[in-house]
Amino acid sequence: MKRNPWQRLRAAWHAEFLSPKDLMRRAVVLGLLFAAAHVSGLREFASVLNGTTGSVALSWETAAFLGVLYVLAYLGVVVLAPILLLAAAVSLTWRKLGRPKDESRTRPAP
Repeated sequence: MKRNPWQRLRAAWHAEFLSPKDLMRRAVVLGLLFAAAHVSGLREFASVLNGTTGSVALSWETAAFLGVLYVLAYLGVVVLAPILLLAAAVSLTWRKLGRPKDESRTRPAP
């Protein structure tokens, strides 16, 4: 049975909690959130870190909120996403190397 793209996406989305697939999915979501923030032009609002507003058309509270959103998305991509990808690689390697291929060889004979 052929599956449509939505069914494939749904199958790819479901993963066991903290499995390698789940960790990679979380890293990709962080990247997509940062890309959306960057494309939306929130980078100019990151200037709230040095005490200036990013736009005179918005209030300083809104500019500060948008700046904090951009900085959090940036830190998620720069700090958290590589950690998630490394954890996925270690977990996948651990699962592949830690599980014996043939359990009959590892059991002692009765």
